[in-house]
Amino acid sequence: MAKVKGPLMSMDARGQIGKNLVFMGWKGIKDVRSYVVPANPNTTAQQAQRTIMQNAVASFHSWFFNTLDLDALRVLASIQAKVMSGFNVFCKLFIDYTLGSLTIATVRALSITSNTGGSVAYSMTAEQITGPNIRSGSSPTVMGVLGNPTHVAPGDPYTGTLGGLTVGSDVYFQFYTSTAGETFLSGIYKVRVLA
Repeated sequence: MAKVKGPLMSMDARGQIGKNLVFMGWKGIKDVRSYVVPANPNTTAQQAQRTIMQNAVASFHSWFFNTLDLDALRVLASIQAKVMSGFNVFCKLFIDYTLGSLTIATVRALSITSNTGGSVAYSMTAEQITGPNIRSGSSPTVMGVLGNPTHVAPGDPYTGTLGGLTVGSDVYFQFYTSTAGETFLSGIYKVRVLA
């Protein structure tokens, strides 16, 4: 695969030429490669992997993430070693957790219920989780463990408050679980702390 500038004497070129070359672009990188007939052995292992991928995509769409949830997945994707979108990182984690035989759930429908005086209160839904923990910090890559959000009863939202924050700064926080045999997908939420 070769990176190209001005492919075919144009600003952009995409698609195949005579089953010889394929021009493509992804995230602003334009490249060209030789045409390869895709293999499809249709083995049992391949079918199992495709089923896991279909489940990951279906879960992403059926869990109804709001704007804050999608932004959190994008922040999580931004700290990965490879260039990924929020959707890509969700599917990767879903597949990894499924192959690890873990019970998978997610944090979704997060809302900021209060943001005043250096304190940020939130509410979120987290089905199938025994008890999520939270970590926070001033950077998405450096976060300390805070503790457990309050959970009233099954089906009720989890609520919590991040206190002692510097007004005008950004706070990053993420939910996780330490319960054996279960995991869940949480992006890294970012909130500007208000006075």
